[in-house]
Amino acid sequence: MPFTKNINDDFSIKDDRIVLSKNYFDNYHNHFAKITGTRFSCILGQNKFSSPFKTWAIMTKIYKEEMDPTLSKVGCAIEPKVREYVEKELGCKYLSYDPVQIRFDVFHENKIFGGIPDGEPIVNGRIDYSKFPMLEIKTTSIDSFVYKKENGSLLMKKDEKGYPLIKLPGEKRNSWYCDNDIVISEEYKYQLGLYLYLRNIDRGIFAVTFLTGEDYVHPENYVANEHEIALVNFSINNLDHFKQKVEYAKQWYIDHIQTGISPKMTAEDKKWLKEELGQVF
Repeated sequence: MPFTKNINDDFSIKDDRIVLSKNYFDNYHNHFAKITGTRFSCILGQNKFSSPFKTWAIMTKIYKEEMDPTLSKVGCAIEPKVREYVEKELGCKYLSYDPVQIRFDVFHENKIFGGIPDGEPIVNGRIDYSKFPMLEIKTTSIDSFVYKKENGSLLMKKDEKGYPLIKLPGEKRNSWYCDNDIVISEEYKYQLGLYLYLRNIDRGIFAVTFLTGEDYVHPENYVANEHEIALVNFSINNLDHFKQKVEYAKQWYIDHIQTGISPKMTAEDKKWLKEELGQVF
């Protein structure tokens, strides 16, 4: 069960909110997570898989969401190759980070926001944004696959040879396009936008690569030049509007993470809690 802490001992549910126990909050609040780019999108209600309520549970460490190991393996194997492809296309060098070495955060001076950009341009060994944009890599499948829920996490279903089961051919790629132009979702714009904002720069670039079923079985064999990779420029067009979103997330953190009291659960959150805890709320 992904809930790692116990109801009535470590937390309780009152008035459609989770309230952390004083003992749990006092012992663990210094280890609560910061708002990363992905969580920023969730807090703003832009992620269809994770609500602000669920994100709060993850950030306060009472719930742990496991990533599908296949997707994790694919990302680790393919993202460096996509980064090299972008470097050749743009004529620059990108700094990538070892998450463990930097404690999963490059913004240590910020107490509320954090995370890791996929690539930062470097010149003479130093981060330099004067000529090149911040890089955000997205690996996505061409087809939509079949997933099953197991122990609270969605896991990719596979055939007897280990290949992903296809739900609808071409559907995933089609979802990225409109009239032959690739469209970046609001969720991903906010993810990259937060890191741009924290670096006080305004230019980024998305590198979106589309993967076949074979890539999920043997990601080590991925060759960038043999795959479709879309490069999409991005900038924060309305800085004042974006700053308002950042301030909203900051206040959300103060109101909910720093108090140990969750945002109010929605009807969908109640369904999720019922699935995870086996109780009706």
